[in-house]
Amino acid sequence: MRYKDTPNELGNTVSRLQRHKAVYAEIRPVRGREYLEYYKDSNSLEYKITIRYVPDLLPSDVLEYHGRQFLINSIINVEEQGYIQEVMCTEKIHEKKPEAEDGV
Repeated sequence: MRYKDTPNELGNTVSRLQRHKAVYAEIRPVRGREYLEYYKDSNSLEYKITIRYVPDLLPSDVLEYHGRQFLINSIINVEEQGYIQEVMCTEKIHEKKPEAEDGV
């Protein structure tokens, strides 16, 4: 999902999350030593999401899976081959983006 500027009912421009692209992915929680070294925030859940290379993926995008939203921390082009990407994400259970609508 990506933030796009859209007019609201008053004619003002607001940024809203809208579906941008659908991709297949593997989602794995970051555990053990990797979790302790890389992340310090214990109030959020951290995930490593592996997807095919998407050249226009931005750190400001939000990944969504079955109604769960993942905020992107970093995008890693594995071995700089342009084949797959590892996206390190944070899922904040109580801070989901309310403006995202299902199926839009």
